Amino acid sequence: MVMRKKPKLSLRPSRSKVDLLGKALELPPGALGQGAHIELSSNREATVDGCKGVMEYEETRIKLNIGTGSVTFLGRNLEIANLLGNQTVIAGFITGLEFTM
Repeated sequence: MVMRKKPKLSLRPSRSKVDLLGKALELPPGALGQGAHIELSSNREATVDGCKGVMEYEETRIKLNIGTGSVTFLGRNLEIANLLGNQTVIAGFITGLEFTM
């Protein structure tokens, strides 16, 4: 008769190496993940890294696909100032953001 060890049960959730590195560097959750990275320069410009495509484009509303959902920029005189690879720069007078998952 062969005796097999029972698997140990852990109360701690498993964490990936990326999560451990982020915690060690004191980064916000998801900063090293696959999600989009958005930087605002006042309310006049936004840079989005991780953009998968443009879903809507109007002067008062620009909606971007960010893979895990979408982000919508609301404002006046909005335009896509730069669209290169997966980086998009939105310029204009930004009055709000909406996230959809």
